[in-house]
Amino acid sequence: MATLPQIAVLGAGIFVKTQYIPRLAEISHLFCLKYIWSRSEKESSRRAVEIAKQHFPGVECKWGDQGLNDIMQDSSLIGTAVVLAGQVQVDISLKLLKAGKHVIQGEIHWYALTIRASIPEIETALASYKSVCTNPGQPIWAVAENYRFEPAFVESKKLVAGVGDMMNVQVIIEGSMNSSNPYFSSSWRRNFE
Repeated sequence: MATLPQIAVLGAGIFVKTQYIPRLAEISHLFCLKYIWSRSEKESSRRAVEIAKQHFPGVECKWGDQGLNDIMQDSSLIGTAVVLAGQVQVDISLKLLKAGKHVIQGEIHWYALTIRASIPEIETALASYKSVCTNPGQPIWAVAENYRFEPAFVESKKLVAGVGDMMNVQVIIEGSMNSSNPYFSSSWRRNFE
């Protein structure tokens, strides 16, 4: 029997516990979750690992610089899911790519980067990726993995073409963000520096 590929999740917050781990559990037969990493040793990190252990019994908790170094140096890991605040996500992703790890990173964090970053900073991040990944078999940096919605956009384009010339399209999505929302007090929503 072939050995399952091993991955790490970097981030141990609310989104990891309520969204990432349950989705990963649905496909747990395809890979092994080896590590969950957090920037600091907190109770929430341990709680994320406890939740993950239900489907990935061997998962370990890592934190801080040493934990990140352990993950980067672990040759058994092929990829990582970076689920961190936008302020640190790109820097961590680039470190992982330089260490030869594939990186999946969600779009909301890329958006948070663009709020606080200038165009030169974004260009520097992309240039860093291109310099790391210059040969075949290079690590993949998958940002904004919403490819699953692409068929809807293609169909929308066809429908809009049938209506005629478009002057303006505006989409407004509103959601509750009051103090009862668990994301309300997330530090990355309040401090962009």
